[in-house]
Amino acid sequence: MKKIIFATLVYLGLTASMIWGQDATEFYNRGVKSTLAYKKIEYFTRAIQLNPNLVEAYEKRAIHYYLQWQLDKAIQDYNRVIALKPNDVNAYLMRGLAYFKQDYGEGFSAEIKNLTFHLSKRDVPEFSESLERAIDNFSYAIDLNPQLASAYSYRAMAYRVKGMIEEAIRDASRVIRLGNDRQSTARAYKTLSKIYRKLDQDKLSEINFRKSVALDPYSPDYPPLHVPLISNDPSDTASLKAVGRMGLVGILILAIAVIFKLTLPSPRKKD
Repeated sequence: MKKIIFATLVYLGLTASMIWGQDATEFYNRGVKSTLAYKKIEYFTRAIQLNPNLVEAYEKRAIHYYLQWQLDKAIQDYNRVIALKPNDVNAYLMRGLAYFKQDYGEGFSAEIKNLTFHLSKRDVPEFSESLERAIDNFSYAIDLNPQLASAYSYRAMAYRVKGMIEEAIRDASRVIRLGNDRQSTARAYKTLSKIYRKLDQDKLSEINFRKSVALDPYSPDYPPLHVPLISNDPSDTASLKAVGRMGLVGILILAIAVIFKLTLPSPRKKD
């Protein structure tokens, strides 16, 4: 009798486990197919609730949190990805970028702040602990893949912000020597351009800026147009960049509306 009860419990447990896994996969697939960012997050969250070890759901949700400037949530998801896949290069890279952006704050106001610094061509304010963590994560990614140009280019950018000019030039130069990633090479030239401009070497700054634009004319260095991914699915990367562009368009439209409102003369009162 005991054997029968035990066998029944094992069978029910295995059956429940299979259904549980299938449900998690179903919600994950719904998230992948959905065209709405908030629905994607809902589906991935449901998949994670049903299967806390479904690493792909954490990866997808983290990317959308990152795009929406919900950086704490993105970092938490990448923490979980790294716990499940300790050698995931992309998770270290993206977690580094989330830390790099973190001192701007979160949400829409942070996007405006970042865009303002870019358009005004002022230096990004010096980051604190978040910048250190960003550099650490880029370094972890480099340790895992010494040929990863994007990690060097982002670490060069972080070093420049921190004022570590020699280290920034070293990493940017390494990217250019590697020459295996067009966008990363463009980013490296852009970092060098900013360094030389800060050093009042205008000619070198202009030369490097022109090289950057020639390689990647449609990628300014504010995040809405920069979604660095290591993905085997080009369509996934393209769709995420499209989401980023739509976000930027919204910001620009709002900015124009605000400027227009400020400059529009107030109506005169009738006598």
